[in-house]
Amino acid sequence: MGSYAMTGGATGIGAAIKQRLRGAGHTVIVVDVKDADVIADLGTRAGRDSAIEGIRARANGGLDGFVACAGLGGHVPDRALLASVNYFGAVDLVEGLKDLVAARQGAVVLISSNSAPMSTNEQFVTLLLEGNEEAARALANEIQGHPVYSGSKLALARWMRRNTAAYAALGVRLNAVAPGYTETPMTEQVAKD
Repeated sequence: MGSYAMTGGATGIGAAIKQRLRGAGHTVIVVDVKDADVIADLGTRAGRDSAIEGIRARANGGLDGFVACAGLGGHVPDRALLASVNYFGAVDLVEGLKDLVAARQGAVVLISSNSAPMSTNEQFVTLLLEGNEEAARALANEIQGHPVYSGSKLALARWMRRNTAAYAALGVRLNAVAPGYTETPMTEQVAKD
């Protein structure tokens, strides 16, 4: 059986992924802000570093896969947090765990969204892709929630496309999936907003 790590496994789509992997007999190291093997806040650089350390301490030298699923919806009042969690929380962990996935010629799956093409603020997407978290967070607080959400997911998909060849050279398959509307605690809160 394989060894996997993931973010966002406490609820929603992430909980379903975790259940499916564990049901198949795999070991799954879960990072989340609650109900997880590694408790970490991906909204901060320190939290992301802590998550990477926590996974490394449990990974036994390699991962067969990593799933970046943690995310926040456009209903969250602190829209800067969406930029940090949805984009940097995924990219920083993928980069920080790349060698563990390469050690087993594994796969990385990023959870984007079918909302990604609805992004309306190219400047925000550009700041994310440039790695300018401070400026992206500042701009996020000036625009509406859904464009921040869709922009973070578009940037994630673009980052994946730009990096597939480099990861493939290491033997790592890098993919993104774009789920449509799925009934989860997050979308329940979006519907109420």
